[in-house]
Amino acid sequence: MPRLPPPPKPTAAWWRRALRASCGALLLAGLAPLAAGAEPPTEYQVKAAFLYNFTKFVEWPPRHFAAAESPITIGVLGADPFNGGLEAVVRGRRVGARPLVIRLLPAATAAAVDVLFVPAGQEALLDRATLASLGEAGVLTVGESPEFGALGGMINLVIEEHKVRFEINQAAAERGGLKLSAQLLKLATTVRRRL
Repeated sequence: MPRLPPPPKPTAAWWRRALRASCGALLLAGLAPLAAGAEPPTEYQVKAAFLYNFTKFVEWPPRHFAAAESPITIGVLGADPFNGGLEAVVRGRRVGARPLVIRLLPAATAAAVDVLFVPAGQEALLDRATLASLGEAGVLTVGESPEFGALGGMINLVIEEHKVRFEINQAAAERGGLKLSAQLLKLATTVRRRL
């Protein structure tokens, strides 16, 4: 499937309207407010905010964390498309008592993370069995390509009308013992409830 061409050079006002319409105030809480005249957020700044906010609307199985204050580790598989932007979004933030930690991973490993982001083009580092074992270990898997969705990922970030949106595979999340909040499910463009 061909990649979408970049949008025409929109104005700052267009970006602000698009961001409000695409993900609502709830999921954009992870982005710092924009100062007047500031550059609009990039696609990956918005995606970083989504990743941070997903951690607030997922309940992991009780056995998943060693302690109540254990960190939530977000792993990025392969090449890092955020260029340090994900660390900037989560720096100093907590989800409940849990701090957030970012790890860059050359290969997928269930023991290393609680959330795994698979950038477009990095699906070759995964196969369906590996993705299933990650899910069974309670790892929230998030990607950004049709291939990732076809492999059985839990959340897939998509671009629709130049806006970042997301699809949810609720069945895959439930198989791993993850509970996605009703608020998160309402904001998804598509929710798959069967494997």
